[in-house]
Order: sequence, then structure tokens, then C-alpha cells
Amino acid sequence: MANFDYVTANKLTLNAHGYKNTNRTLVALVGLGIAFVVSAIYLPATPIVLLLTAVAWWSQKSHPILLAGAEGEDLVINLLSALPDTFTVYNQVDLPNAKSRTGFNEADVIVAGPNAVFVIEVKHNSGSIRGADTDREWRIEKTSRGGSVYGKTMRNPISQVKRLVWLLSKDLKAKGSRAWIQGVVLFSHPDVDAKIENDSNVPVMGRADIVNYINAYQAKFDIANNAKLISDIAALKGA
Repeated sequence: MANFDYVTANKLTLNAHGYKNTNRTLVALVGLGIAFVVSAIYLPATPIVLLLTAVAWWSQKSHPILLAGAEGEDLVINLLSALPDTFTVYNQVDLPNAKSRTGFNEADVIVAGPNAVFVIEVKHNSGSIRGADTDREWRIEKTSRGGSVYGKTMRNPISQVKRLVWLLSKDLKAKGSRAWIQGVVLFSHPDVDAKIENDSNVPVMGRADIVNYINAYQAKFDIANNAKLISDIAALKGA
């Protein structure tokens, strides 16, 4: 089993539930404020206001988009447990980027093995996805229960993961670590049909292929000091 020492609680899950808790707090404060005013004007109406406040409080949900992202990342982490113990898995790694508004870009999943380092951009979209590696955006189409087709676009994740590979490479070189870094775009949802015209060096695959791909990958050169590499990537998580 792969080394999971650097897999931490999913921040997307925490943020999704935090979204719900924040909304519940606002509902409670507004509802109690209205109830206080109503009680001063017409006391018998106060229980109705409190009941409506309670219903609104219970109806608040965790952020669905954040939860979907967390589900995809957690699913991929579970899949990667099938890797042998010569591989180390990291989730949600902050890669320094002075040009970013936050000062970093986050890599969903990184896997460090004896053959290479893999930067995995996880997408948990469902539906039909079409595009090319050179496109700025890819098209997503879904069919509703009524049979109508609707669509939206997503930013090209190949471009995203190329940026992450460059940032990680820059950071590791500065630390004196040397490794071949390979980017991967991984669609984790079971109901996705992704057909991408791809001539880039970043593969696009489904979740069934990722473990075999990593195990069989042959880098252009060997990792010089695997223990130092693992430690240097761990430092990006503050570990």
C-alpha cells in the first residue's frame, strides 16, 4: 500500500460544510432579530417567525460544487492506495507562485514514486466532455431527465496541470531535488464520457487507468535521491 503520511483532511469538504454553517448562523441571527421586532408589535405572530426561521436553518446545505470536488479527490486518493509502498501520496499541495493572488497554486494530488513524480489534476465532472489540448475551454453536455440536452464549458485542465508541473519543478530544483515530473488530467466521475483531441505530453484518462499508468510509467531519467524528494514535497504541506 502506498505511503499516505502526507494525506490530510480534505479542505474542500471542510469549506463546503463551513459554507452551510455560515449560512445557518446568518439565518439564525436574522430570524431572531425579526422575531424580536415582531414580538414587540404583535406577540402571537412570534412563534410563526421562529418556526420559519427553524425551517430555513435546517434547509441550509453544504456547498454542492465544493462537495463534488472533494468527492472526486477522495475517490482518487482511495484508488491510489493500490500502489505499492514505494510510492508516496500527497493531497492539496500548495505550490509557490509569486504571480498568483494567493501566492500559490494548489495541486489536487501528487504522487512521488521510484520512477517519477506525478501531478494529478482531478476533475469530477459528469456528462459528455469534448475538446482539444489547444482549446481554451472544453464543452460539457448533459441530458436532463426530460431528455433535453444542456451544456456548459470548463477551463482546459491540461493547461492547468502544465502550470502546476512547472511550479513544482521550479521549487524542487531550488531545493536541489531532481526528478521527472509528469502531469495527468484525471476524470474521476463514473458517468463521464471524455473524448479529447490530445497531442500534448499530458494524458487525459478515467479513474480505471491511473494506477496502471503510474506503475508502468518510464521516466526519461532516474530519481537521484528519493528520500530527499519525498521530504522536499512534504515541506510544501508544512509537514
